Amino acid sequence: MFSRGRDKWEALCTICKAGTYVSVANKGCGDLETHIYFHIYTVRTESLKEYCEFVDIQYRTLLSHSKTRWLSLFPGIQMFPALKAFFLSQEKPPVAIKKFFENEFSEIYLWHMHSLMTVFHEHIEDMEKENNSVVEVSNILHSVHNVFQERKENNFMSIKVKKLLAQKRKDGHDQDCNQFCAAVNGLYTACLQYLDKWMTPMAEFSPFMWMDLSETPDWNDVETCIKYLREKGVQIDDVKCFDQFTNLKKFAERSNSDGEFKGKQVHRMWTEYFERAKSVQNHSELLKIAQFVFALPSHNANVERVFSLMQSQWTKERNQLSVDSVKGLLLVQYNFKNITCKDFHAYLLNDRKLLGKISSSAKYGWAEKEGTQEDDWEHKGKMNNMLPLFLFFFYFEIFIFSHWPQEGIRMDNLCFFYVPKG
Repeated sequence: MFSRGRDKWEALCTICKAGTYVSVANKGCGDLETHIYFHIYTVRTESLKEYCEFVDIQYRTLLSHSKTRWLSLFPGIQMFPALKAFFLSQEKPPVAIKKFFENEFSEIYLWHMHSLMTVFHEHIEDMEKENNSVVEVSNILHSVHNVFQERKENNFMSIKVKKLLAQKRKDGHDQDCNQFCAAVNGLYTACLQYLDKWMTPMAEFSPFMWMDLSETPDWNDVETCIKYLREKGVQIDDVKCFDQFTNLKKFAERSNSDGEFKGKQVHRMWTEYFERAKSVQNHSELLKIAQFVFALPSHNANVERVFSLMQSQWTKERNQLSVDSVKGLLLVQYNFKNITCKDFHAYLLNDRKLLGKISSSAKYGWAEKEGTQEDDWEHKGKMNNMLPLFLFFFYFEIFIFSHWPQEGIRMDNLCFFYVPKG
């Protein structure tokens, strides 16, 4: 699809960082798929419920492991005594699960992993924001890196883990406790090494880090940014840019004390700055820099969400839709996703041209033709009685599929984007 522009466009690659978090977690630890054991046979679930009742523990459904969420771990920890008693009482339990529960430190490992996974969970939610820039994503990655670095230096363990370790030492398991502490340090080391590896590509965009306006910008940083862009074929007039930078610096100094401004996403900060300028001549060169930065995709989650929307449309019951029909449905859903049902209804009623074409018996080929003349509304009076019915079905379909469950969002490791050289 980019064949016509290959001579003028250069491909820049960014790593999908939400997927990187998944890889870091998988690098540091493995999976224990206890949910599969119960998912296959209902009788096993009933037996587990009996064990929970016997040991006076509330039964909770074991969730399937998800690579981007850590909700499956905590129910397992809460039911640990019942799960352990259940599997060790089975005649032929899965070998890996049996070996895990026979380990005296299995519960301690689970509690430690729970504290580790919360770090990923909290930061992935920030990472997957729709309008994140590469600047914000890079800051989030460095924040996670700093957390793990501090945990490693202090060999951090939660109070719950330390309490369980102290009990094990009282029981005479000093050597095993020392091995566990070494394993904790090794886990942090493995996570840091893998995170360092996948953060390396983001170093290319370090010249733009000043654009988060968390501090008063420095001209040396902007100058480095200009040199980088010139290498990419984007020409910035450094003389004009310096004069414009002076105004930006004053704006940043005034805004740093504004808590509401500091809480905004980076692209909204820059939008506010550009809107306050008297004319484009006051920020023309800074605008070029901003256009380049905010054109870079920070992740490919937005693209993957479109695939999820498509899956909800193309079902076994609705498998005869044409490509144009699916395209139209996706465009409406995605572009109107922030509009309430009430506002969308008002939008339809206020667009007389659109209403005329909805009530028309003609096919929708007019949508692909530019310059189509507006149909004469007065000559469509005979269709007006059917208008509420057309509106109902049109609006009902959009409402239903805009609320359809969006499942199975995949996270690939690479996302490509093309930026112009000139």
